[in-house]
Amino acid sequence: MSKQTEASIEFSNQNVSSLTMATKELAAKKLYSEQVQAELAELQSDIDILFQKLQSLSCQRLTTAGSIQ
Repeated sequence: MSKQTEASIEFSNQNVSSLTMATKELAAKKLYSEQVQAELAELQSDIDILFQKLQSLSCQRLTTAGSIQ
């Protein structure tokens, strides 16, 4: 095998290794992003529920205050 062929193979192997690492990093980032999006959706749901409860309590308070007067 010529030195040029060996160098070409080594260069190709390095590129494959770099691409493999980049692919793994992208997969990890995508997974992290999906997990963050799931957490945000869960938090938004919790916020919506708490907001509904707050509105309900506010209405009850207004009703109670009106009946006291």
